[in-house]
Amino acid sequence: MRSAFQRWYLGLAVCALAAIVGLFGPASSAQASFFDRIKDIYQLPSNVEQIQKDYDAAKQQLEEQKGKIDEQQEKLSEAMRQSKETEEKLLSQNDALKQENEQLQARLKAMEELAQNKEKRNRKITTMILTVVGLVIGYFVIGRVIRFVLWRNRRRAIRK
Repeated sequence: MRSAFQRWYLGLAVCALAAIVGLFGPASSAQASFFDRIKDIYQLPSNVEQIQKDYDAAKQQLEEQKGKIDEQQEKLSEAMRQSKETEEKLLSQNDALKQENEQLQARLKAMEELAQNKEKRNRKITTMILTVVGLVIGYFVIGRVIRFVLWRNRRRAIRK
């Protein structure tokens, strides 16, 4: 069995060999070389900074959008409140107008009944006046006819 020191030494040697092969070994055209990878690692903080800036900008836009949405929601709430107030006001006006309409219809009905009663009374009065005039004229005519008949009968009686 190998000791722990030998195993550690063997692991270190394998890592060193892998690093040397990675540094100086031929790079395939499809893969980046070791130096490009190191360069990318050093450029990573600037990429992280750019990503952080983009994140902050996106976060700020999100906050602005959230503020706009909150503002629009407040406006909508205010509009809904005003709409309810207007609806209640219109409903109360509608009720008042209904009551006024009912009162006006009752007045109109009473006036129509009054006009009909007045018309009936006027017809009765006219009928009574015409009847009285007819009776008076009839009385005079009948009186004249009776006088004429009596006069004629007397005249015939005198001639005989």
